[in-house]
Amino acid sequence: MKSTLFAIIGMFAATAFAADSYTIDQFSGEEVGTPDQYIDAEFGGSLKVSATGSVENVQDGRFYVRQKFEDPFGDAPTTYQLYEGREGSDKANLAEFTLPDGIAYGFIVKAKAYASEDADANSDIEKVYFDGKSVFAEGVSEMYVHRGVRTIALISAGAESSSSYEEDSYAAAAPVEESSSSTSSDDEYCDDNDPDCEEEDDYNYDVRGDVGATASRANDEDYATSAAASDVTDRFGIADEVRKWSAWGLVGIAAAGIGVGIYDQMQYSDAKSAYDGVNDVIDSHKANIESACGGKNSCYEALLWYEKQDNTSAIYQLEARNKKNKDTMDSYSMARNIWFGVAAASIAGAIVLFTW
Repeated sequence: MKSTLFAIIGMFAATAFAADSYTIDQFSGEEVGTPDQYIDAEFGGSLKVSATGSVENVQDGRFYVRQKFEDPFGDAPTTYQLYEGREGSDKANLAEFTLPDGIAYGFIVKAKAYASEDADANSDIEKVYFDGKSVFAEGVSEMYVHRGVRTIALISAGAESSSSYEEDSYAAAAPVEESSSSTSSDDEYCDDNDPDCEEEDDYNYDVRGDVGATASRANDEDYATSAAASDVTDRFGIADEVRKWSAWGLVGIAAAGIGVGIYDQMQYSDAKSAYDGVNDVIDSHKANIESACGGKNSCYEALLWYEKQDNTSAIYQLEARNKKNKDTMDSYSMARNIWFGVAAASIAGAIVLFTW
């Protein structure tokens, strides 16, 4: 039983460590953030280290980069740091990816990114960029992250789909011209005191006039909505961290449960050995009584009864001692089963959290 439980906890720990190797625990890199053609420094000649270690409430034009540093001779061979700046001149040349439904943006900032589905855990992309809505990298056509033991493919947001969306939006807006003309004529005679007369919108989009201004206004409103949604997503992204550390907490409980269970099993074995030893002595005393009675059963039963009533007799004292041994055995047996049960339940719970 002990070897089976150790095998289970060993396999589970191996799976947990493998899953955790795809996640960045903390941003601890001490190197200066260097701007490139994709991200510029806001002040001075270097990028600013993110104060929060997260990407949230991103203002228009701001940009973040997560940099991987490798030093085989350092205390930590691989470290990461998150820097912030503003969008560089070549940002449009980066490959852009969006997140599948159900993946929080706060999670993706600390998830190592890979250019292929079967990449080794240490072969993650060195520079990953963030704008609060999408994820960017240079020279990749695919991007993958790992959550628990699952591999998740990010969605490529190509330029073709973007231009197609703009064309479709403009085409959809074009037919509004004719109806807009007829309704504006009616609005001229709208009486403010008429309850049926209602202003439909505080801002009228000028489809026939300055299309650029209209698009800018729409983009601003879309950004405000996206920023709010991103803020909520980032705040709740901490759920992944909570799940991870809760899972490790359960691993600790499982290890403690197995340790205490093994100790209780050892104590149970000692109590059982003592119980069996006293039983052997009692059987020896009974054999002597039977021999003294010459095989007469009535004599044997009478003497045995007398021995059990006399608190000074050997059999009385031996049976009293063995009752304590039996109680001790039962106590350790119950405790052992409870702790092994706790360990099994903790292992099951941790596996669920790690693979969620």
